[in-house]
Amino acid sequence: MEKMKQLAIFLFAAALWGCAIPQPGMTGGNPWAGFGAKRSTALAQPARAEYVDEVIDVATEPPGARIHVNDAFVGHAPVRYAVRRLWRGSPGYMVLDSVKVEALPVAGGQCVQSGVFGEASRKVASPVTFNMAACAPAAQPAGGK
Repeated sequence: MEKMKQLAIFLFAAALWGCAIPQPGMTGGNPWAGFGAKRSTALAQPARAEYVDEVIDVATEPPGARIHVNDAFVGHAPVRYAVRRLWRGSPGYMVLDSVKVEALPVAGGQCVQSGVFGEASRKVASPVTFNMAACAPAAQPAGGK
């Protein structure tokens, strides 16, 4: 009976000792400073992702134009593409990369169409659409008819 009593006291003391040891993050840099010790370093903030993945849809009228996103060929319109936008700048002043989309013609009477989207860290409006027949008129020479 005496041995059982000693064993119970030993187990109680071991459990109490295990619960009394400070865990990481409970105190400052010194693990033996005790509970309630002033923290010498600030808690680490969760790391912000270095990029954002967005899915954009690109459509053209008529369909079939070659689509380039950020100067990389991604397919023929209509196409869905996941673009990775990186955060740039110093902490507190970070912005997302913009997305350059180009539609290259595949038939006569069509013109190259392009645009830059997602400026000022805004989400790219999807779908991005281009009218391949909307060509800008050629500039007339000065004094010509």
